Amino acid sequence: MKPILRYFLLTLLLTGSVASYAQRVRVSAALGGSAYYGDLVQGAPLVKQVSPAFTFGGSYDFTEQLRARFNISMLGIKGDDKDNKDIIYKNRNLNFKSFIWEVSAAAEYDFLNNTSEYGWTPYIFAGPGLFHFNPTTIDKFGEKVNLHDYGTEGQGLAAYPDRKPYSLTQFNIGFGGGVRFDLTEDLSLGGEVFIRKTFTDYLDDVSGSYVEPTDFTNPYSALLSYRGDEVGKPFPGVSMPRGNPKSKDMFYTFQLKLTYRLANISWGGGLGFYGGGGGRQRGSMRNPGRVL
Repeated sequence: MKPILRYFLLTLLLTGSVASYAQRVRVSAALGGSAYYGDLVQGAPLVKQVSPAFTFGGSYDFTEQLRARFNISMLGIKGDDKDNKDIIYKNRNLNFKSFIWEVSAAAEYDFLNNTSEYGWTPYIFAGPGLFHFNPTTIDKFGEKVNLHDYGTEGQGLAAYPDRKPYSLTQFNIGFGGGVRFDLTEDLSLGGEVFIRKTFTDYLDDVSGSYVEPTDFTNPYSALLSYRGDEVGKPFPGVSMPRGNPKSKDMFYTFQLKLTYRLANISWGGGLGFYGGGGGRQRGSMRNPGRVL
């Protein structure tokens, strides 16, 4: 996975370096919240299940409506069975937190191209990403623990040869949409929802079935695998599912995004070369009544 990561980052860096000399380049910064959908949060998150999310990025306009975008995101996800309404999950008593960093690329499409008239546009985007996560918990002794290191579902045990340790660096497919309001020719403000479909079920370290406690070579792993005993609930047995392996985890962000177009750089030509372009005088301020 490390060579793939290096290749992905190098490609992203080189592409960004080339784009940085283009007239069509925009830079952006976004701030908001993040959450996840998986075995510990199976619906809309509660406020306390939302974490801060920061994104920095850039884009290159191919036309007035179509561009390539590149982002670096830093965000958190978390879940706790104490917040579950289902008594079965509440008795399981598991919890986790994870910091995620992500690099992503996507194609972005604006539904409106005559921004000089409308002053705003809805847009959609989709593309691949590479992210790193590491689920942690606070154990019964008050210590922070990296769950991946303890194979809570039997990963690495000879008794469970089909259960392999999961990678903490993975690919995803991201997609979403937003609305962008032009404040000037170069400056815009908007809101965006960005959903990532992953190919792992272990963002929360929960996926399949329980392991018989005596099968663990490290007794501490058994303490992390089932924590219902901490609230007075006996071990349910290996026949009870620990999670749902048929449904992969997702994470997502919802953010306010400020975008600035780099001006007065001639390489690449005007957007009118591709059919369109022109528009209002550069740097002119929009009528707030039209923007909002």
